[in-house]
Amino acid sequence: MGNGVTIIVGAGAVLDFDHNGIFPSVKNITDEVLKLSIQKVDGGKRLLLRELYDYIVGKLNQVGRPEVNRYIPPQLNFESLLHVIEMCISYSSCWHKEYISWLALPEFGTLIQPDDFLKDIQTYDYIRAAYELQKTVMSIVNQYDASFGEGTSKEKWYRDFWKSLSGKSNIFNLNYDNTIENSLGEYEDGFPPVKDGEEYSRFSARRYYENRRGVSTIAHLHGQILFSEARSFPFEYSVRDMVKNRNYETACKNRIGGQSYPSNQAKEEYVQPYIVSGSRKTEKITFAPNNVYLSDLTRKVIENSRLMVIGYSFGDLYLNEILGLGMAAHGDNFRVVIIDKFPAYINSYPSLLHHVAHRCNPKEYTFVSRLAKDRLFIEIGQKEFPLIVGEYGVPVVSKNGKLMMCINGFKDAVVNHKETILKFLGV
Repeated sequence: MGNGVTIIVGAGAVLDFDHNGIFPSVKNITDEVLKLSIQKVDGGKRLLLRELYDYIVGKLNQVGRPEVNRYIPPQLNFESLLHVIEMCISYSSCWHKEYISWLALPEFGTLIQPDDFLKDIQTYDYIRAAYELQKTVMSIVNQYDASFGEGTSKEKWYRDFWKSLSGKSNIFNLNYDNTIENSLGEYEDGFPPVKDGEEYSRFSARRYYENRRGVSTIAHLHGQILFSEARSFPFEYSVRDMVKNRNYETACKNRIGGQSYPSNQAKEEYVQPYIVSGSRKTEKITFAPNNVYLSDLTRKVIENSRLMVIGYSFGDLYLNEILGLGMAAHGDNFRVVIIDKFPAYINSYPSLLHHVAHRCNPKEYTFVSRLAKDRLFIEIGQKEFPLIVGEYGVPVVSKNGKLMMCINGFKDAVVNHKETILKFLGV
């Protein structure tokens, strides 16, 4: 679909839903994760994730600059916490001598030793903590995913938006839910329908790339809640590749008793990526279908001169670099719509770029400034800005005509400005 629009959907895109009390924001997911009580190998339970969180935040308060900590207190989200757990899984093998051969040990682990806080925690305690963390995230996502699927009347604005782009969109979703698939009805993700009597279907890269039906493609770059490893031979590509299960309950069953965690070339283990979270995403998207989806994203950004970015925080370096390829490929023909949700006090700033800088998001600042001005950085002290805020809820367009920004959330953009957005993109 070389003449379609490439759409990147980030975690902020679902926050405009009426979740019936289920709020899948990073903060709320983190709060739920910190309540988990982990069953230890030597018996008993322990609030290990909460203990690690409090310990690390305490240390960050000691090593950080006091004037910074006072205004921006140290904190972790569930992805940062998962990264800490994965590092502990990797290096605790050196601390407890749980591997017989040095060939299995990460060499860096020989240079570090745990302090007293970590000495009584075993490798499998960390593994259980990582598993429970991931399971909690998927359970929360499944709750609003299932609620959305109960009837076509829910979030009609959302469903109608995706239907209006049916057959004209290449969607790359960073979330773990199936609400876009549910809205489209017909789509191509490389997985054929699950056959009668079977629990899951296997991914076909050829099916995804060819898209013979000419429907919208959808790629979960960071996995999704229906994924698990295959439970039977033959394996199409690798024993690590993901399959798509019939439903969430089947996916949960097929994740139990899986393989040991994979490791990178530095022999550092990481959590099997049913959902890709944490701080090591480029390692976790090594396996199919994630690697196929990533290659297709690069191709689509270069092929399609129209890009829509919904609710993405520009926090993934690998993704930001791919977006940069689009600027180089299309030049003045590049048209980008960014849909975000900024707080209402943005009205007090003379420029959107002021707000992007104020909330300490240099990646988004860099992308917006490059696209709007064709410069890597905005010149300090300049009197004219590429984006001027008029009315808070009205889309603003850069002076060079490449960028449109809608800053009042996804729902507002769709309900009130969909035709304006699609006309800007030429869809």
